[in-house]
Amino acid sequence: MSFQNVLFIVLCFILTSCSSVVSDNSSEKVIETLEFSSDLKASLKGYIAQPDSESPSIKKVYDMSGFVPFWVNERMELSNVGVEFSNILFKSMHYGLDTMRYDVIELRDKINGLNEIKSDISAIELDVLLTVQYFKFSNDISRGIVDTSKYHPEFGSRKPSKDLSEYLYESHIEGKIIEKLLDLEPQKDEYKKLQAGLALFLTEHTLVDSSLKVHALKKKSSESDSLKIYKEAKEALVLHDYIESNQVADSIFLKGLQVFQINHGLTPDLKVGKNTAKALSGNPLDFYKRAAVSLEKWKLVNDWEDEYILVNVATYKLKFYKGENLLQEHKVVVGTNANKTPELDSEIEYMVAYPFWTVPKSIRNRELVPKSKNDSTYLSRNNYQLLKGAKVIEMSSIDWKNISADNFDYTVRQRGGRSNALGLIKYFFKNKHAVYFHDTPSKGKFMNDIRAYSHGCVRVDEPMKLAKYLLAREGEIFHIDSVQATIDKRQRKTITLQHNMPVHIRYFTAEGDEEGNIRFYPDIYRKEKELEDIIFPKEEEIEV
Repeated sequence: MSFQNVLFIVLCFILTSCSSVVSDNSSEKVIETLEFSSDLKASLKGYIAQPDSESPSIKKVYDMSGFVPFWVNERMELSNVGVEFSNILFKSMHYGLDTMRYDVIELRDKINGLNEIKSDISAIELDVLLTVQYFKFSNDISRGIVDTSKYHPEFGSRKPSKDLSEYLYESHIEGKIIEKLLDLEPQKDEYKKLQAGLALFLTEHTLVDSSLKVHALKKKSSESDSLKIYKEAKEALVLHDYIESNQVADSIFLKGLQVFQINHGLTPDLKVGKNTAKALSGNPLDFYKRAAVSLEKWKLVNDWEDEYILVNVATYKLKFYKGENLLQEHKVVVGTNANKTPELDSEIEYMVAYPFWTVPKSIRNRELVPKSKNDSTYLSRNNYQLLKGAKVIEMSSIDWKNISADNFDYTVRQRGGRSNALGLIKYFFKNKHAVYFHDTPSKGKFMNDIRAYSHGCVRVDEPMKLAKYLLAREGEIFHIDSVQATIDKRQRKTITLQHNMPVHIRYFTAEGDEEGNIRFYPDIYRKEKELEDIIFPKEEEIEV
């Protein structure tokens, strides 16, 4: 059964059967306070006691409740909480989860069956089915689906599972089953905004899996080519539900294009450039799956500190958080696809003003040695030094014609200064990848939408603003003016922090904003497909 067919079935069910499932609230509350018959409880106890019929968790929770149903009432109808939970399952896509995980076809049939024949066995089967799905859904929204021991161990271990039998029973006693169910979701602000954005996205966009090829405008595009490309863009905006038809006025088309660009992390320049054309050529279903993967990754995040830095590689942003408050944000440049910036957890321990750059061996051999063989003045012109141990070696003593990457055993170091690859300041945190944050002389890269240019380290826009924030946490020990004075004097200085700043580098290709919208970013490292296939298995892998 296709993804679209499932959506159609679920939608039709909700629209056609809500009136028969949801009773009048006032009468429902009275009925739900009545005692269940001893015959129904005995039948439920016998049903649960069948050999190999249900899991130990199911048996435990019904034993705790005295075999009182959680989701149906004395009239053999879904209770209010049963209706609420059923609708959550039917709309599980709002949480980035595949609806078919929760046996919604069987659930639909059992609800319809109970409406037609109000019998003890129909009520019991439906109640137990919903309890089974409660355990599955609760686990999925709290711990996620991905087995991190098998897939992407860099995310860390999945969170410990709660005793969901006790949790459901306590929620039932408190009369807060739905409220406490949703409390199991990650409570981080980034997750909450993304989940809200995804729910809104699903109300405003049709999840078609078709796409339209949109070509990019070029500087030398002819008038006829430009008209053709804008026609393609209009048709794509219709597909993505940003305009109603390809016959709308130009002003409406341009407004739709602008909103689309904003929602895809692009400069809203109203032009169909390379990156805009690529985004328009995607399809809404793939964008939805991208958001679902990001939600899944947030579920794999263990508790972080009260104050921390988050770098989202895919969005090219560095953010400071204190509690759930975003205090400061910087643009960043990250590693290329060949030199990926890794996901990691660490702490900034110190910063270096006016730093040297000791060139990594891989960059030295791959880039600097070939350039020096072609131009023996390359290193000196670009402010590099050669060292043998701690001794500086004269460039003129090197016979570049007979040098190769295999026999070149010198350390290459670039002096401090504005032309230094690290810029005027760097920030060190321990990690096995030897990456860090630093300034850069290539400021123009921060103006680009796609900012993957580095060898793996993170280049930070407005680096002195970052230093000022870190030093402010140190009290009166250090001041940003003294750091700037050191730089102005062209002196190298290491400033060790008394209060290390936690750093978390992650890769989320979708995020929510304060207005409830969702932003999508290119999967520059092509990392998301494997997780998409786990969360949304192919049709032949789905059991229905």
